[in-house]
Amino acid sequence: DNPAGGDGFAKIREAQWQATRLIPNTGVAVAIDIGDVVPLHARNKQDVGARLARLALARDYGKPLVPGSPLYTGCTVEGGSIRVAFDHVGAGLMIAEKKGLAPVREIPGGVIQWVSVAGADKAWHWAEAAIEGGTLVVSSPEVPAPVTVRYAFTARPTGPLLYNKDGFPVAPFRTDDW
Repeated sequence: DNPAGGDGFAKIREAQWQATRLIPNTGVAVAIDIGDVVPLHARNKQDVGARLARLALARDYGKPLVPGSPLYTGCTVEGGSIRVAFDHVGAGLMIAEKKGLAPVREIPGGVIQWVSVAGADKAWHWAEAAIEGGTLVVSSPEVPAPVTVRYAFTARPTGPLLYNKDGFPVAPFRTDDW
């Protein structure tokens, strides 16, 4: 219920990603879509293993594959919205869900959840987001001049999530350091 997020595992996930930038030959497989709400730890080790294997095949063995989850690379403010860019987009982004061992299933016309924006006042509000090519355009009527955006920056985002068309969930991120 908190658009600012930052609770529970959000900051731990963020620290894990920061560690991969500092420690050579490390990587992370995003698994926010396959963990159980209680307990949070994923019982589905098959998909975790497949995601880690794909990362290794692409990065360490040079296979021409999308290595995994789209990762935030930057954003630009465009009037009353923010355009968010990612790497590892592959054939594009989609709204989808994953249930158990079943493949990721696209939800045509689905709503992107867990997106929030803030202006210079640092007050967070839930936002609307639209996929445009390999980017995400985010806005909120409550924030006419947005400066930062967060996605899935919470302990356990549930429901349909944002994925690339290769079936990897977008990694939770924030563009601020507040």
